[in-house]
Amino acid sequence: MTTTRIRRCGEAALLLDCADLAEAVALAGRVEHLRPEAVDVVAAARTVLVTARDASAVPALRRRVENLLAQGPPRHPAQDPGEVAQDVAQEVAQAAVREVVLDVRYDGPDLAAVADLVGVSTEALVRRHTSITWRAAFGGFAPGFFYLVDERELEGSAGVRSDGGGGAGVGSAGGDGDAIEGGGGSSGGVAEPLPSVPRLGSPRPRVPAGSVGLADRFCAVYPGASPGGWRLVGTTDAVLWDSDRPDPALLAPGDRVRFRAAGPRDPTR
Repeated sequence: MTTTRIRRCGEAALLLDCADLAEAVALAGRVEHLRPEAVDVVAAARTVLVTARDASAVPALRRRVENLLAQGPPRHPAQDPGEVAQDVAQEVAQAAVREVVLDVRYDGPDLAAVADLVGVSTEALVRRHTSITWRAAFGGFAPGFFYLVDERELEGSAGVRSDGGGGAGVGSAGGDGDAIEGGGGSSGGVAEPLPSVPRLGSPRPRVPAGSVGLADRFCAVYPGASPGGWRLVGTTDAVLWDSDRPDPALLAPGDRVRFRAAGPRDPTR
């Protein structure tokens, strides 16, 4: 049995409603194996969009998806969220994961405000942000834009929510404050998760390319200049999207991303 709901989306696609982000990401990986019937698979925070070749192919694709859901995830039945998380962790461990390191100048206009919201110093916030292993969960908003999430959320680790609505929020996370000032942004060698960070009350009309932002429990890098309501903590020179590259997008779903604190911008550049 599964709690995932299948809905028709347009003429040639199915939308799978999932319990949380971890389930959506894991299910998207399994549905990928239904190609060529599933010509496109797109995960989001709680859904997976599966596109068929055309409308006539949807019924057969739906049967294959239903069979996949009936089988449940590998190794364990998909009834207990903790067991689902274990499956995700196993799949994560088994997969060949690419790691991308992004050098960041922590000079964003919202850095101090975010540190205040979290209840730590700016230095502690930077240490925590760079200590977390982020994972490219899904793309959206603009070409090359990826929603990065604390990898532990996909693994169902304690203290990192996976329901998309609960878990620690700003002011309720038992902030590390000065307690982690000397601990490298970690507690007992384990990076503390970041609490949810609310979006700005009003979006900025223009956010520069390379801006590193936080919103909810996600982190992202703006691939190009655009309006945006994420709270900006830094900037990177990494090019997230270049249509002249063989692979225009720097990141891909499943990539592991680490942020590394860089020095100040070279004034001669």
